[in-house]
Amino acid sequence: MKNIFSDREFWFIALFNLYLAAGYIYNWFSVDTIIWIYFFQSIIIGIGNTVRMAKLQSFSTKNLQVNGESVEPTSKTKWTSALFFMFHFGFFHFVYFIFLVVFSVGNGSKTDIKIVMLNIMIMAVNTIIATWSNIIRDRDEKQNIGTLLFTPYLRVVPMHIFIILGFTQKFDKVVSIPIIGNTDIFWVFLLLKTISDLLMHIITEKTWRVARTKPIGGFI
Repeated sequence: MKNIFSDREFWFIALFNLYLAAGYIYNWFSVDTIIWIYFFQSIIIGIGNTVRMAKLQSFSTKNLQVNGESVEPTSKTKWTSALFFMFHFGFFHFVYFIFLVVFSVGNGSKTDIKIVMLNIMIMAVNTIIATWSNIIRDRDEKQNIGTLLFTPYLRVVPMHIFIILGFTQKFDKVVSIPIIGNTDIFWVFLLLKTISDLLMHIITEKTWRVARTKPIGGFI
């Protein structure tokens, strides 16, 4: 628990999601804006993972096969894996981009582009620091490149499920929750997305095993 709570990115994710929830509650920005921010959060996670794979110096290829044959931990394997991930992850998001455009237009195109761009910059800074931390850790702890190919999906697939739910729900619905009482369904959506984001971050970064490296020193 100490390692989990000492992870600066854990708290960034928590505060970032609470900020979006507050923005929804106090009508700072629209539902469309929040969901597009989540979409770009997913893309930035993928970019960070691609850079991490490309910067691997020593890695394992255990259980990784290409055309049914095991591969060696060579530079070619590294770059092939990084490019495969980039195109596969990119196509995955291209399909969702089309989905979101269609639903956003159908919802009246209420997206606040300036807010989305501001949050992209905030998420990008966090991802640069987090990726830098992972690159430093990877030099001391040999990673399995096959694992790096698939672990980002553990975090972003739940995120896309919430995106789909978010755009397909009628936001005037109210659900009754024990103890809490009647609650806006999109607020429940934001709460579940936050919990999923934090849990998947802990699982993919394995922060229960060892404290995250601070690439700059001090607080960061």
